[in-house]
Amino acid sequence: MTAPDPVLGVEAATAPDGTLHVTLAGDLAWGDADELLDAVRARLAPRSAPAGLRVDCAGLTLCDSTGLSALLALHRLAEAAGVPLRLDRRPPFLDRLLLLTGTYEHLTGLPETAETDGDPQSGAAEGPRPAGS
Repeated sequence: MTAPDPVLGVEAATAPDGTLHVTLAGDLAWGDADELLDAVRARLAPRSAPAGLRVDCAGLTLCDSTGLSALLALHRLAEAAGVPLRLDRRPPFLDRLLLLTGTYEHLTGLPETAETDGDPQSGAAEGPRPAGS
């Protein structure tokens, strides 16, 4: 008997500064990826759009191709609403997926060879490594 996949938990709350904070926990995968988009879509209406969108990825345990697709769709929704998106506290496996798929710079706004400064809000504690390292 195998254990069930961790269900994706999505919590969204708007901070006093107007930034929408979304916290993810579990697997951002085929069965639950739409939950992320559903939690954010209504909050990105043009006349009530937040000042920013910050997604805390520290609780992610997996991100498959459908999860990556959801992150790309989230980026498109945020961009269309004029809302800056940040993927905070990315686990190393997520940075690796973004690097392997060529979406790192697109989703983080950082060059692929960038090193983070240890700021827990800027991504993994140690930034991604350049290809071939």
